[in-house]
Amino acid sequence: MLKYILRDVGGNATAFSSPLKVSLVSSQDAPADSLTAVFAVSGRIPALRSAEVLRDGERVFFGYIDEQSEELNDNGRFLTVSARSLAAVLLDNEACPQIYCSPSMPLLMKRHFAPLGFKDYIGADKAFNGQLVITKGMSEWAVLRSFCEYFTGTAPRIKADGVIDISGEENSGTVYLSPDKTFMIKRELKNKALVSRIWARTRAAGDYSLPVDSKRAAQAGVTRIRYFNAADSRSGTVLTAEKMIKKADKSCERLTVGYAGCMLCETGARLIMSGDRRIYGITGIVYILDSSGERTTIYAEVNGE
Repeated sequence: MLKYILRDVGGNATAFSSPLKVSLVSSQDAPADSLTAVFAVSGRIPALRSAEVLRDGERVFFGYIDEQSEELNDNGRFLTVSARSLAAVLLDNEACPQIYCSPSMPLLMKRHFAPLGFKDYIGADKAFNGQLVITKGMSEWAVLRSFCEYFTGTAPRIKADGVIDISGEENSGTVYLSPDKTFMIKRELKNKALVSRIWARTRAAGDYSLPVDSKRAAQAGVTRIRYFNAADSRSGTVLTAEKMIKKADKSCERLTVGYAGCMLCETGARLIMSGDRRIYGITGIVYILDSSGERTTIYAEVNGE
């Protein structure tokens, strides 16, 4: 059972266990998870600051309230709240324009993220060669994403406890589902996502002469060529081109599963369907609670054979 804790601006907490409606959305394509919930209340609710969702005592969501509203009608008084997870703090704050030479995560934590309340991170702590350019209008999230893209080669994510994870380590969790526990299974093959070859440039004075090929695209008879400048330290290495090919291969085969109940898990976890030899990586979760009951839609892409 999920437990919802709302805290007001004074730090006072109110717990709810039986909301009327809930929408909880998590996606790898969006830095911040989102929560919208409706509760029946008996009196006026003060200005709220944060929302937390617990499952068996474990935090699965925490974020600051974006909107709250109260409605009084013939059926009673109802409170609606909308919140985004902690990544929204980085999205909503603009970074000071500047240039870092030999940037490092400890330096960025001190100058950018710790002042916003982030106290810890997981991942590389060394200084990297090159420059990190922060231009006018970049958000603090864009700073973090750019640092990871250009120097660590990882995708950043913010954990529910507020830890910034730049390690690039895959989620070790695994979700097992049987088709008889689902009300919908949709499989898609999208060859338009495939890239057959990336020509990489490995030297500043050289040309694009190193090919990185996709076996999956070759098997599908797809020809789609791209070019990648690995000689530019801000763009990555030849390994980055290989990651681009693998990402395209994975996104080609997608799975959508509808589960009649609550099945919350982190994006990046593995999904194994009984009777299916493929292993999928979960890219998105949508949990809905309304008058029809609980249901969870899981989005995944092929992760291996």
